[in-house]
Amino acid sequence: MIGMVRRILCPVSLTSCAIAFGKKFCVYSSEDTLNAIVDLDIALLKDHTEAAGDHFDRESHRQALKERFESAKTTTVWRDDKLIAYSFIWPKDDCWFVDGFAIHPEHRNAAIMGELMVQLLAHAKAGPARRVESNVYKTNQLSMDFHRKLGFEIIRENEKGVAFSQTIDVLKQHPIVRRAIKRVSRGEINGP
Repeated sequence: MIGMVRRILCPVSLTSCAIAFGKKFCVYSSEDTLNAIVDLDIALLKDHTEAAGDHFDRESHRQALKERFESAKTTTVWRDDKLIAYSFIWPKDDCWFVDGFAIHPEHRNAAIMGELMVQLLAHAKAGPARRVESNVYKTNQLSMDFHRKLGFEIIRENEKGVAFSQTIDVLKQHPIVRRAIKRVSRGEINGP
C-alpha cells in the first residue's frame, strides 16, 4: 500500500527502522554514527595522515570529530546496517568547508558517490555560500584524483596538502550527481 510504513526490529545500535515502499530506512544514533565514522577514518585516513608527517590517534581523532559533529552538517550512506560513506560540511567564511569525505573501498562506485554528493549539496544549497572547499593531503592520491574528477580546482597548496574549491552549481552538473538526483526523485535512493 502506498505510504504504508511498517516498524521492524533493528540492531541495538539503531534508534529506529521502518519499511516504507518496500525499502528499509533506519535512523542511527549520533554516538553510533560517530563511532562508525571513526572506524572508517582509521581504515582510510590513518596511513595518509602519518605519511604526511602528522600523528593519528583514535581517541584524539574521535574527540575532534565529536566537537565538529555537533555543528557540522553530516551526510551518511549505510548499507546492511554498516556505514559505507560519510561527509561533514559546515559554513566557513564565504564557503562550505568539507572537513571529511570518505567512501569504504568496497563501495567506491558512482552510485554511492552520487548519493553522498546529493545529500552534501542539499545541505550546502540551504546556506548562503555558493562554493565548496576541501583540503587534501598530497599523500592521498585517490582523494586528489577524486576532487579533480568532480571538477574541483586547486586554490592553495603547501608541502603537505592542497586546498580545492568549486561552485555548488558546477558540482551539481557533474553526470554522477545528476544521475543521483534523478534516482532520489524516483525514490531509488535516500535523498536529503
